[in-house]
Amino acid sequence: MTTQTTTDTGRAQQGQGTHHFVITLEKPGWLSVTQEGTFTPPPGSTRQDAYLSIYRAVTSQDPDLNGASVGFFLLEPNQL
Repeated sequence: MTTQTTTDTGRAQQGQGTHHFVITLEKPGWLSVTQEGTFTPPPGSTRQDAYLSIYRAVTSQDPDLNGASVGFFLLEPNQL
């Protein structure tokens, strides 16, 4: 099983989003990927809208992730 962790540093350098996310996608016995970064949802967005947008953005980066299951998802305000 392969584990890959990536950080969205390009967006962080341009300014951080209003929310921080962590998502782990899995294809059991084959692939596990965890990615974290920041995200600013459009006005009026729901948590589900954000989840789908983040899922699609992460899975579009690697064709092997097409159809991957979500093992973990976290979305919180990016303010301490």
